[in-house]
Amino acid sequence: MWNSASVSLAITAALLAVLQIWWISSLMKRNQRRRLAEPLTASAFRDELEKIFRQSCIDES
Repeated sequence: MWNSASVSLAITAALLAVLQIWWISSLMKRNQRRRLAEPLTASAFRDELEKIFRQSCIDES
């Protein structure tokens, strides 16, 4: 049913998929740390506050 070539291909594909998921998640974490480390501009700060207030209004209703 399964020959050695298809087993090797399946293992290689699974390892590459895991590696790709790990790579993407590490990039996302790094970008989030960079974004949080930067000070916000006045307009970005206002936008963040408005987003928080909108979410709190939605949560209360």
